[in-house]
Amino acid sequence: MNTIDLIASRAVSVCAGALKDAEVASPCVAICQMDAAGQLCTGCLRTLDEITVWRSLDAPGKQAVWALIVQRAQARFDGPTP
Repeated sequence: MNTIDLIASRAVSVCAGALKDAEVASPCVAICQMDAAGQLCTGCLRTLDEITVWRSLDAPGKQAVWALIVQRAQARFDGPTP
């Protein structure tokens, strides 16, 4: 399973329903490296700002970040093919 598949499967679980703060899992997959543009972590597809504020977010805030991750993962799948 590649990183995008892992993030996508975790996102389905998180976005499936309303969860308490402690139950919204972190998207971190311990592959902490920014992409070439310095915009997103290649492991969890979060921005540095999203990573920084993660612990202070409530459940809806964390779910909003997960929704952005889903959009980013879909964009990578739907992007241009070689």
